[in-house]
Formats: sequence, C-alpha cells, structure tokens
Amino acid sequence: MEHNAREAIVLLMKGLFDRTDNEAAWSALVGASHAAIVDYFNIIGLEPIIDETEGYAYLRQKEPEEDEAALPRLIPARELGYKVSLLCVLLRKRIADFDMQSDDFRTIVTKEELVEQLLLFMPQTFDEVKLRRELDATIKKVEDLGFLKKLRGEHEHYEIRRSLKAFVDAQWLAEFDKKLQEYQKAELWQ
Repeated sequence: MEHNAREAIVLLMKGLFDRTDNEAAWSALVGASHAAIVDYFNIIGLEPIIDETEGYAYLRQKEPEEDEAALPRLIPARELGYKVSLLCVLLRKRIADFDMQSDDFRTIVTKEELVEQLLLFMPQTFDEVKLRRELDATIKKVEDLGFLKKLRGEHEHYEIRRSLKAFVDAQWLAEFDKKLQEYQKAELWQ
C-alpha cells in the first residue's frame, strides 16, 4: 500500500479527515487506493464515510450482518452537553444560511459572533467572567470535535467545517428540539 493511502488511514483513525488537511492523502482515499482502504477498515468492523462534494471523511462502526457476531465498539458514542449541542445547531444554521447567500465554499465566523449567538440562549447572570469562560470552553470543545478550525494568523476567526452537516442532520435537529422543549418545560435555564 502506498504512503498516501497509509496516511489517509491514519488521518481517518484520528477522527474527522478534511480534504484541506492533506490533499495527497485525500486523493488516495477517493482514488486508486479507495478499495484497499475500505477493505482495511472492513476487517475491523469500520466503514469510511466519504463526502467528496463537501470534502470530508470519517469512520463509522459497521452493523454486523445477520450471520455475524458483533465486534467490540471501536468508536464510542459521545453525548454532548447542552451548550456544545446548541453551538453545533447554531453553526449548522449558519452554514445553511451561508450556502443560500454565497457561492463561497468557506464559512468564516468570529469568536465574538459565536459568543453573541450563545448568549441569546443563556440565563442572565451576575458573574459575566465565569459565563464568558464557559462559553470559551464550549467553543474550544466544538473546535476539538473538529467542527471549527482556527484560521492561521487570525486568533479570533474560525472556519465552520462542512463536516458538521453530516453530524447535525434533520434527525439530530429533531432530537435536539425535543430536548430544548424538555428544558423549557422544566425551566432549567431560567
């Protein structure tokens, strides 16, 4: 197996793989080495999910066939907290709005814009410094998940990664909306 294909495998194993992270490895993933990479992951019960149009790929646990025994889970399901989920929804909405208004591929947002959007959903508090730290930590967590990428040389600017579209789909939004209604009924944020 060629070097670029092995690099693609490693990048997929690290999490979300964006085409802009390594063009040569991306070419191997969608090109001549595609079948070998898919076969490699099939052996261990994983399936590469590739969106060539948006330029990202990730791994998903395969469901076993009827006659197969299930393998141990390699990719744990993560439950996100309210603030992280909320930010993901807001970012997904931002991508949808941007796609309707622009032909540009990259959606750029400032940290201050993110904080302002989140503040609309946060309770009024006397400790503004603590709230600001929590919101900064939320933004950092979404960045660690791979849905935001800091722009080089721009400390306060982020690119919203298009891969967010795969994770925040209609089903996910419906589940989040249900949880928001539960929060509202319980008055958890007031």
